[in-house]
Amino acid sequence: MRNSQKKIIFLTIFGLLLSIQPIRSQTANEIEIYNWFDKNLSIESLDIKNGLAHLNFDNTVNDQDRYYLPDFKNGSVNYNLQNYFDLFLKYDIYSDELVLRPYDELNTTKINLIKDNISYFKIGTEKFINLKELNSTIFKGGFYEEVLIGNNITLYIKYYKERKKVTKDNVDLIEYVPKYEFILLKENKFNLINDKKVIIALFPANKKKINDFYDMNKNLKESNTPLFMENLVKYINN
Repeated sequence: MRNSQKKIIFLTIFGLLLSIQPIRSQTANEIEIYNWFDKNLSIESLDIKNGLAHLNFDNTVNDQDRYYLPDFKNGSVNYNLQNYFDLFLKYDIYSDELVLRPYDELNTTKINLIKDNISYFKIGTEKFINLKELNSTIFKGGFYEEVLIGNNITLYIKYYKERKKVTKDNVDLIEYVPKYEFILLKENKFNLINDKKVIIALFPANKKKINDFYDMNKNLKESNTPLFMENLVKYINN
């Protein structure tokens, strides 16, 4: 019997216990049971462990790195339509890979989870969706942070890094340059909005409002482009 089938049977039995708890505590109870089962079965024997070892031999400029955040953080993932909680995760935005560190601290092997099996994952409070349906000739595709705006509008932020070779003191180094792609889901259509003209075309009645926001937030656009775009879309839709 596959581990995924064992897990389903186990959780079905424990569902009887959950049903007697107050509704408001069910989510916490479910997470605790998932965690107990995963840790007792061992992460090495679960479907989620399938993937190549994550290797990183980068020699970078000024301690730069290829990751969304430099350290492993607590998170969760929906993998093969199953939820896994309290995982140690790191997002490699250069290769667009989600990296798992096993529970066992003595095990130093890091794993690139199989991307096609991931529907979404969370690192902290931020949720990243695998937008498999995007046209690869228009969009970069892969994982995007999902920002719910309201009024049936969602902003998706793609974080990625471009890699450049740099020679310093006769030593070959790597420089990573942060880049972003912004997509707006409006009226069930994905729109690339990296350009202000496109945003105005999507919201022609708010042209002055958009121009004013750009004028008032030039510093934010330079220092934190994702936050600038998130605030802009929220401002337009207020």
